[in-house]
Amino acid sequence: MRGTLTMQRVAMVAFLTAGVSMLANAQILHRRSFNLVPLFPSGQAVGDVAFDGTNLYVSTWHSGSGTQTVSLVRLGSLNTLLSTPSGDWNTFDWRVDLTQAGSSRDTRLVYYNNALYWGAGLGDSNAANTGIRRYDLSGNLDTSWSGDGNLSLSDAGASRYDTIDIDPGAGGGPTLAVGVFGSTIVRRFSLTDGSNAGNAGPIGGQTSTRDYAFAPNGDLYVRTQGRVSKATRVDDTTFNTPVDLATWSEGTLAQAFVAYIPVSQYFGHLSDLVLYNQRVSGQNKVFIIQPDGTVVGELTGSEDTGEEGYNEVAFDNTFLNASWGFADGKFYIFVVKGGTGAAAYGDRLDIYEVVPEPASMLALGTGLVSLLALRRRKR
Repeated sequence: MRGTLTMQRVAMVAFLTAGVSMLANAQILHRRSFNLVPLFPSGQAVGDVAFDGTNLYVSTWHSGSGTQTVSLVRLGSLNTLLSTPSGDWNTFDWRVDLTQAGSSRDTRLVYYNNALYWGAGLGDSNAANTGIRRYDLSGNLDTSWSGDGNLSLSDAGASRYDTIDIDPGAGGGPTLAVGVFGSTIVRRFSLTDGSNAGNAGPIGGQTSTRDYAFAPNGDLYVRTQGRVSKATRVDDTTFNTPVDLATWSEGTLAQAFVAYIPVSQYFGHLSDLVLYNQRVSGQNKVFIIQPDGTVVGELTGSEDTGEEGYNEVAFDNTFLNASWGFADGKFYIFVVKGGTGAAAYGDRLDIYEVVPEPASMLALGTGLVSLLALRRRKR
């Protein structure tokens, strides 16, 4: 039965967390699953998701060759999404379209302080077909940022872009961190005006960079080919040698993600989480570990939402990404999956909630994804 753990699965989770003292349990509940295919023409695919505390946003990439239309969309408020039954989602507050590199070049989207930073055509080396732009929450390009609203390759002195994230720094203040495949340097830019804020690193051995995720304390989690690694922060511009947290066999594929989920900032007795995908055929799931690499579980998209008459659909490929948000005293994980066909649930958004619970076998209720026996991460 979907959404419940078998006794074998419970035993597995207990084994993974055996020996951990002062246990605190939590459920990850599947709240909603939305089919976003009605929003986008065939060829576009959702690649990233961001939350501003009220509204959810998604950005797309395109599978077609040459230059293609890619989009940034505000879907609407989280409250509206949660109050709507799972199924097709075909409305939005606003949409921005750009002509950028197709050929499955990536997209990244982050939110910070009433602004959205959108990287499109990522991985392309033609400056006209890629860029990082800053938008306000009404979808207006901030033309004062980086001179014209677009941090171009020439502006950054880079040959390509591959990922962006908010670097909280270590005393020097937050910046926009930019990762580049083939480079061990973290390029950083001002969040307010787009100027160069100085590089950090190098991050030893991290040349096949696909994605970054920063912890609130500035530690860096890097998604490279077949691995997730952690580089602890020394100071604003220096990291220790990365340590691998998870490794597997994987081809040189883009559209690979890692996301840091700071659960402990809101529920102090729970561990933070690190989410990632594997670009391996058949591994259509989001993998979950703790910041020390301890395996927690996975999300498949087929977990029961508890909605009568609704049949959940499992993720059908590895084009996954995730983000998080805290609203109305509740902690959410947002997962998007991109597909380039017209089939239902080719593009989708899934909303999960992290719910602290006392340690009990009674936690095996409707909608349970994982029983997380976690220890508060010490800093």
